[in-house]
Amino acid sequence: MCFSAEASFIVGGSLLVIGGVIITKVKEKKDYPVALIPFIFAAQQTTEGFLWIALLQNNLAMQFWLSNLYAIFVGVIWPPYVPLALYFAETEILRKKIIGLIGIAGFALAAYTAFSLIHKPVTVEIIDHNIYYDHDIHAYPIVILLYLLATCMPFLISSFRNLHLTGFVIFIGFCVAFFVYTATFVSVWCFFAAVASALILFYFTKRTLKPLIPVG
Repeated sequence: MCFSAEASFIVGGSLLVIGGVIITKVKEKKDYPVALIPFIFAAQQTTEGFLWIALLQNNLAMQFWLSNLYAIFVGVIWPPYVPLALYFAETEILRKKIIGLIGIAGFALAAYTAFSLIHKPVTVEIIDHNIYYDHDIHAYPIVILLYLLATCMPFLISSFRNLHLTGFVIFIGFCVAFFVYTATFVSVWCFFAAVASALILFYFTKRTLKPLIPVG
């Protein structure tokens, strides 16, 4: 699997279009945070597209700013935003509480990431046609599990069946990225997650209450 600036720009542009379609289908204010997910991923993938260009042109200043902006998307925005968005969309009280607790973990993880980025910014290089983000993470296995919990589990806990598919694809992307693209795990997983966010469209076209995970 080969990634490039073109691939990032194509995904980013496609998500902008899909996000535009989704916005037109929003009927309740509480669903806007979920509807904005493809737009945020579009901005993230576009950032990585420009980072590819900076790497190929050996523009060190742009590499610094773009790589750390990308890291903010990945580590500071997504861990609290996904639980928060699903929290507002959820209608069952108990599931809402569980997602809220996950959100607390997400906010803690975001604070940890922001603190670590301030003390040691990300550096990048291209490895095997993917971008490798170099950043020291203490207690790496715990951080990764918390990240997966915050960005994937709210979709699976949701009482809406049409959001489960997004969670499944994000989880599959995690497994593929972690076991096949170990060195460039962050870039590859986020690419999968960005593509998965397009599936949110199904939530707005046909909303079906059918929980995947029993609660209570």
